[in-house]
Amino acid sequence: MYRGLLLASLVVISAPAMAGKVAELFSDGVFGVPWGATIEAVKRAHPEGEIKTYIGINNYVVPHAKPVLNITRQDTDITFTFNASQQMHAVGISFEGNEYTDVYRALSTHFGKPQTNANDSAIRWPVDAGISMYLVAIPSGFSMKPTLTIEYTEPFIDKSKEELGFN
Repeated sequence: MYRGLLLASLVVISAPAMAGKVAELFSDGVFGVPWGATIEAVKRAHPEGEIKTYIGINNYVVPHAKPVLNITRQDTDITFTFNASQQMHAVGISFEGNEYTDVYRALSTHFGKPQTNANDSAIRWPVDAGISMYLVAIPSGFSMKPTLTIEYTEPFIDKSKEELGFN
């Protein structure tokens, strides 16, 4: 009896430490590029893209029309985004404007229900082992383009207070 109780206690205690589906799929990166990669490394993996800078943030935009979540995509792209240290920390996957509901349903099917927050314009799934995933609608011409973002939220390098200028 005690052994069964001990085993049940260990399962309950260790459950929060187990990675979920988001971390399981994306802990090593996405589209063949690891988190923290440089722009040059992303270019080598996807030479057909181009660097674009939006409000001081470097992005590498790659035309990409392959299916994602079993949704056929045309005239779409993936955008690799880089932090201040020029390390890839997020990827945005665009879909066609009429596919928002399809993307939402596919994400809910594969990753469970999202978190709800009435004050947030994004539909977010719980952060899983430092990986965030959310769906937004981005204005594009006369329509709204659904964009799925997968983001690595953990710091890449631990810096001291001195290195960061807080001494």
